[in-house]
Amino acid sequence: MNAIAELPARAREARADASAADSLQAGLLARVLDEMDHGLLLVDLGGRILHANQPGRRELVGGRALRDVEGVLSAAQPAWQAKLRQALKDAERDCRSIVEFDPEGGTLSLAFVPLAVPYGGAAVDAVLIICSRRSNCETLTVQMFARAKRLTPAEQAVLTQLCAGRGAQEIACEQGIRVSTVRTHIKNVRQKTGRGSVREIVRELSRMPQIVSSLRLVGQD
Repeated sequence: MNAIAELPARAREARADASAADSLQAGLLARVLDEMDHGLLLVDLGGRILHANQPGRRELVGGRALRDVEGVLSAAQPAWQAKLRQALKDAERDCRSIVEFDPEGGTLSLAFVPLAVPYGGAAVDAVLIICSRRSNCETLTVQMFARAKRLTPAEQAVLTQLCAGRGAQEIACEQGIRVSTVRTHIKNVRQKTGRGSVREIVRELSRMPQIVSSLRLVGQD
């Protein structure tokens, strides 16, 4: 009798353990997605938002191209909304697509990838929307690279501007220093990194894992 009575208790314990493991896995997955430098949005075929990682939420809160309207993904302009709806219709036919919007501050590219995912105990047809990065190199990645190469703060500041696509003249004007000083910093950066050109350095940085700060706040750039 005791052995029989223990069976339901063991089953409950097994279900509890499985539930705890699922919760841990879901929590870890959410943390992993938050570390991505691309915005990721998971929506159903009607555009209802199922999940958004931190960069994805930043895009929604910023509202420059995408918005969260009562839990449904919406575009910031009517013409863009038509593109968004068409991409979701294509995903319903299991077709992948790329859509581009041109908000102030730079083009935003979106890749639509149809998926079938478990949600609420059932399989749901969903779409993973992958947003383009806002910049080639994250600030924290540049900082870590600069520390590894023993760059001075001034050299790191110049490198950050170079990664943003600015030239020596622009950097000099922005920082209020001579162009010759900027070029000296660039020369030092090249020597310390062992690279023959700025282009090589920026290309190397852009290929590195882009580390995002854990202190990010939604809506911050």
